[in-house]
Formats: sequence, structure tokens, C-alpha cells
Amino acid sequence: MNIVEYRNPLSKNNLVFCIVDDIDTYKTSWIKEIIKNLADFTVSNLYIKGYDVFVGYDEDILLKHVTDLKYNYAVVMSPGTEYINGLNFFNELEKLIQKDFFIAGHFLDRKDAYYELHHQCYVINLKDYADLDYPCIGVTSPGSQHHQRSPVRSLENIHDDYTPIWIKPGETFKKYNHKCHGWNIISKGLKLSKSFVVFDDSIRNNKKHYYPESKQDFEEKIAWLYLRQNFCANEYIHYQNTELSNNIRDTYDQIIIPASGTLYLDLIDKGTVIFYDYNQRSLDYWEKACPRKDGISYKFVYTDLLIDDKLLENIEYDAENTFINLSNIFCYEGTAVFYPLSYRLKRQNNFVDKISQLKKSKINFSMTAGCGFSIVENPTLSYLKKPTWHYNQDWV
Repeated sequence: MNIVEYRNPLSKNNLVFCIVDDIDTYKTSWIKEIIKNLADFTVSNLYIKGYDVFVGYDEDILLKHVTDLKYNYAVVMSPGTEYINGLNFFNELEKLIQKDFFIAGHFLDRKDAYYELHHQCYVINLKDYADLDYPCIGVTSPGSQHHQRSPVRSLENIHDDYTPIWIKPGETFKKYNHKCHGWNIISKGLKLSKSFVVFDDSIRNNKKHYYPESKQDFEEKIAWLYLRQNFCANEYIHYQNTELSNNIRDTYDQIIIPASGTLYLDLIDKGTVIFYDYNQRSLDYWEKACPRKDGISYKFVYTDLLIDDKLLENIEYDAENTFINLSNIFCYEGTAVFYPLSYRLKRQNNFVDKISQLKKSKINFSMTAGCGFSIVENPTLSYLKKPTWHYNQDWV
């Protein structure tokens, strides 16, 4: 079936994500590479958020598979879609599935083509899907004439004239000249008066789709990724730690942390604290603002762990006990889309290997490079479960 399963033992098992791999259809190798990197990060991001992820080429096969596994809802998505703004999308998603609906998503009025269910992202009630006997979604088919009961739609649009804020069953029939993605399941659902929900701004504003199916559209949308990369590297300051549990009770004589908070205060009484970051503005802020304790020396190292070893050159290897917070450095939304997972993993393992020279150390990750892809703590590439978009041997 070519379905790759990434199961989280702590998953919210009523809801599953299905990534439909269409990357081979994209026009250029550049688009393919960027979207592969994005999709790799998405698998990790969904896994760390507590969801199971299933990857495959065929949307209908994926839906039938996860329905048979007794999930209640599936989020079906393109590899070109990303969830942004932390937990916002997922919080809104959990609210959404408390409502009564068959499908929630983007429903597009294509005029002389039947309505389209946009493939970028939709949520489907799998109980209703099973009750309808697993209808096929319906593929795009230009020039395929067909008669359908015409949906009734709102006069208002979210934008332009083809994005109604609601659709519901109609009574009149119309001849349509084309079929768009989702035509069949929309038709079947409306015929049985199933409920369709159009994504509101609380969902829309917390995801991005980069339209990799179109070279022209992608080249416009990717600007947002470059803007984010630049913002993270040059502007954004973490004013507090967003990770680490309170159950770390040990004390250390060397603390190595990103420029992002004051967790070190309870972990060290004497020795050295090393702040590091690839964002000079953040590093400068913490050099001025960090609370200092007597008996402790402070270093501030400008470094990018993805491309240099400057931090390794500043570590005191004769320290008796070292705590190193690597956070999500090797699986970070601001950088992951521009660095292949294989490279991020290589850099991570290189760093971990080098600090093995320390007398005693503890490493903390909030996300590793291979998060979700392997149960091995610091795997090599061969231990990672390969998604379909890497079947062409670009992981070696």
C-alpha cells in the first residue's frame, strides 16, 4: 500500500494526520527539495504535538486505512502545507472536532466546474465517511461533463468570488463541464444532507500553503519562508525558556544554553555559564539582561550549530559536570525548511560525538533532528523510517 506510519505512543488517538505525497508532480527540483524539507519538519512537528502521522501517495487508500484503524477524524494535507504559530492551529483543531460536521476545509466555487475541496488541508469525520461506504474523494478531470445537484452557497466570500463562507444542499440540477478535486465526496455528502464547515480565520491564519503545484505561485509564497528565516536569525528574542521540566534537580559547574532564559539560576552555584545563539541581537540582549551570580563566569558565543563549531571551541572540557541544552536547534521551524534532514542529523550527531569528551554531561533536547522518525535517541540516517518522498534514494 506504500503507507508509512509514524505512530506516537502518547498520541491523541481520535485524530490522525494523513500527508498525501504528490511531490513528484512538482515542476522543479528546487520546489521538490524545499517541500521535502518542509514535510520532514511537519512529521516531526506533528509527532511532538502528540499526533500519529500517516504518509502515502493515494488519498483514498490512506483514508480507508485510518478509518479501519478506528480513528474518528483525519486531517488530510498536502506536503506543501505547514502549521504555524505554535499550538494555535492544534488548539483550534481540537475545538473544531467537537462540532457536528462531515468535512471541514476550503470549498471553492469553480463556476462551470463542480465545487472543489482544496487539497491543501481538510478535516473529515471518518464515521460519516464509513457510513457512506468509503466514497472516493474524486480527482481533477478537466473536460468531464456531469450533472449534479447544485449546492446553495453564501453570497459572502472569504476573498474573491469563489470562496463562500458556507455551502449546503440545493434542489436544482446543473451540468458542469469539469471535475475538480473532491467533487465526488462533496456530491455524496450534500445528497445525504451532511454538514460541511468552511475553515474560519482561527484555522486559516495558523497554517500556510505554499502552492508548490505552481511554479509561479510557489515563487510568490516562498518569500514568507525567507522572511521568517531572516526574522528568526536577526530579530527574534526569546525572553524566557519555553521548555525543560522543573524536575531537574542536579547542580552543574558548566551550563551551556541558547540565549533564551534564566533556567541556569537553579542549576549552578559556581563555574561557567555559556550562552550561545545564531541571532546576535538575542545574544546581545542576554549579555546585558541576564541575572548574574557571584562565583560564576559568563561567556556569550555567536555561533550557528548548523554550520560551524565555534561553541565546541568555547566549552571547558575539564569541567566536572556539564548541562547542555540543545533545545530544538536541529529541528527548528526557522531553519529546517532550508536544511535537509540528513544534513541536520549529521550536524547534530557531530556535536553529540564531540561533547562525549566531557567528563560528565547531560544533554537536553526539546526536539531532535530525527524527532518522530526513529525511536533511537541519536540515530544515524539508516535508523530513520523513510517517508515516501525519500524513496528515490536521496537518503543514503
